[in-house]
Amino acid sequence: MKKILLLIDKIGRKKEVLTLGLQEYLGEKARVYLARFSDVVMEVDGKNIEIKVEERDIREFSLVYFRRAGINYFTLTGTLGVCLKYLDIPFFDSAFAQIGPAGNKLTSQVRLAIAGLPTIPLFFCWRTKVLGNVEYIISKFGLPLIAKKTTSQQGRGVFLVKEKQDFEKILATDPEGEFFFQKYCPAKKEYRLLVLREKVRVWEAKIPTDPKEFRSNVALGAREEFYNLADLPSQMEEVAVKAAKTLNIQIAGVDLLEEKGTGKVWLLEVNRGPGFTYDKNVSSEIKELASFFLEELRKEDE
Repeated sequence: MKKILLLIDKIGRKKEVLTLGLQEYLGEKARVYLARFSDVVMEVDGKNIEIKVEERDIREFSLVYFRRAGINYFTLTGTLGVCLKYLDIPFFDSAFAQIGPAGNKLTSQVRLAIAGLPTIPLFFCWRTKVLGNVEYIISKFGLPLIAKKTTSQQGRGVFLVKEKQDFEKILATDPEGEFFFQKYCPAKKEYRLLVLREKVRVWEAKIPTDPKEFRSNVALGAREEFYNLADLPSQMEEVAVKAAKTLNIQIAGVDLLEEKGTGKVWLLEVNRGPGFTYDKNVSSEIKELASFFLEELRKEDE
């Protein structure tokens, strides 16, 4: 029997009546299931995407209907739309998969993973379900691991989870924020590549000045080292350009991590509207941005 999933913001009398009414008309042709967006659990490991709703694999369903996601679940609905399109599961409304800039860090991670880019494996569940999944998250990634707020900026909202008790503390830092969790990859170095329309124009390393700080964000005190583009490894260049293109960002700050010990290069994130170093004696970012604008203006004249 075919299965139809109705995903809703909250269960109430009207939603239950809708479900029963649909089931009455569908009879033995299909069975209707009702669940909340907050029941969604997502795991992303490369191109392998697993989504469960109340322990049911989303691939069990032949059709998914997003019913009134509301403001609270709008971005999650868009992320789910991206996933369902990739998994080839019909859903309504299909416009949700075109969420674009309205997406968050989780949305971007999903799109980058689907594109085959080297993203760090992640686990997501709604904040109300995090504490119930602590043991599983730890068994999956070990300790320490990373907790990242879906709307984090400049390293704020990114936490190193060292022990089980840290989960509760992190949730308390933001009573309404949503988080996803990732394997912790110790960094040999972190890099920022400025990509301007499919071309890397600036390459720098971000080096923490505090030995206790695991985040390599300039806003948190990291220093910058700018390198010659001629020395940029081709793998890093390819990853950065493809990442910016995947998210359709023409002015992108792409963050890469070179893992200590293994040398593996991980794609951390792609920043729309990246921060710049304005001192022209230190960085060529403003010069390169100006050159880029001139190139674009010439295209308009052609």
